[in-house]
Formats: sequence, structure tokens, C-alpha cells
Amino acid sequence: MCVSACPYKKVYFNWSTGKSEKCILCYPRLEAGEAPACFHTCVGRIRYLGVLLYDADRLVPAATRTDAELVAAQRELILDPNDPAVVAAARASGVPDQVIDAARRSPVYRFVKEWGIALPLHPEYRTLPSLFYVPPLLPAMAQDAATGEAGFFTSLEKARLPLRYLASLFTAGNQELIKAAYRKLMAVRLHRRSTQVGDLPAAAAAQAMAEAGLSAADADAIYRLTALASMGERIVIPPMLREEQTEPTIDPQRQGAAGFAVLRPPPGR
Repeated sequence: MCVSACPYKKVYFNWSTGKSEKCILCYPRLEAGEAPACFHTCVGRIRYLGVLLYDADRLVPAATRTDAELVAAQRELILDPNDPAVVAAARASGVPDQVIDAARRSPVYRFVKEWGIALPLHPEYRTLPSLFYVPPLLPAMAQDAATGEAGFFTSLEKARLPLRYLASLFTAGNQELIKAAYRKLMAVRLHRRSTQVGDLPAAAAAQAMAEAGLSAADADAIYRLTALASMGERIVIPPMLREEQTEPTIDPQRQGAAGFAVLRPPPGR
């Protein structure tokens, strides 16, 4: 039943253990501040991991918004880690400084909140997952199957997958959000092509940037993070506070040969 009920189809049945299982992001590695195995070994370097600060009190209001507003509502939940008021509230809630620092350097924050090019999977399920996807692009230049001529595959009409299908996956049917993400990705491609190769007019690249609402600095930052970033830039997480989670909150007492029993809390608790 777990396998059939999972809306993301990510639960599988392990015939060796006889249990339904799913990815736990290699939590023992996260406890030590290390990247999960699939992130570390990904040859395409397409996986990013980072900290997001959010307001838990706004989860229910965000989940009850209309389908067209769900993506915007989930983005609104994510707080700016550079805002002094957010930092003060986080510290008051017991969030350690190392977590706040990781949130400031989080690549996920940049993709989702700052640039708006990463989208949640099936927001209409209203589970508000902290897992986001950047829509795929076609190769920068390839041969057109219809005409046999080489050309640029950088337009909304030549997206890798139909926009309607992508909208059903990532934006609860809102195609405008898919188009907005694609305009930014394509603008980055044209900007870099004009800058590095020089076979595109600068005016065409500038027009694409203006339509996408991107500055040259943002385009260069997106290019760097998606193409040149090191492991330390792609995976920005603090050690998951292993000491605090394994520290007993109550002092265990010996109970002869029958194991341990808790009699009283330790001093200071």
C-alpha cells in the first residue's frame, strides 16, 4: 500500500527485507556533513543540496491556495537568510549559526528563490516537498530532423518536452511559470554564446535577457553554478547536529541484568 500510495512513485518494495523503502538522502552521511552517495558520484554534476529556512506557521495557508498560486506560495515560505529579522527569528527558535551560514550559501536558495528557475514536483498534491527541478533544455546546437540543417535549439517552441506536460509535473498546470523559467535558461545560453563564441549578435542576447528579466551578473552566476561549480558549491550543508540528536535528554540508570531504566533527569535539564 505504501508503494501504490506514494504520489511521487519513489517507494519500492525490498524483497530482501520484506519492507517498503525509499531514499533517505544517506542520512548517516548527512549527519557528518557529507554529501549523499548519489550526489557525490553523479557524473553529470546535476544534483545540488542546500539549506532552506522557512516559516512553518505559513505551511497550511500556503497549501490551501489555488492550484495556480501554489508555486508562488511555496516560494513565499522560503525566507531570506541574509535578512537580519529572519536571522534573529532563527536564532530565537534554536537554529544554530552553522545552519544559518549554510542557508546563506545554499545553491538551492538561489535556484528556487533568487532566480526562480527550479520548480517543485506536483505542487497540486500540496505536500510542499523541499525537492525542486530545473526543466531540461535541448542541445545548444544540433541538426533539425525536418530540414536537415544545423541550427540553434533555443526557443520555447523547441523545448525538450511539451510545455503543457512540464506544467502538469511542476506547476499544477500553470504554463506561464514554465515559460518564465525557460526564458531565463535560454537567455543564459544566448548570453554565454554571444560572450564566449561571438557568433550571436549582442543585441539578440540583450533582448533575450531583457525578456527574461535577467541581468548579466545573474546570467553569469547561473552559468557558473550550473556548469562550473565545485562539489563544495553544489553541496552546502552543515553537519546534522549528530551530537545533539544522540545526547540523552534524561540520565539512564542501570537496572541490573534487565537493561536500562530512566529514574531522573540529569542536572541542568
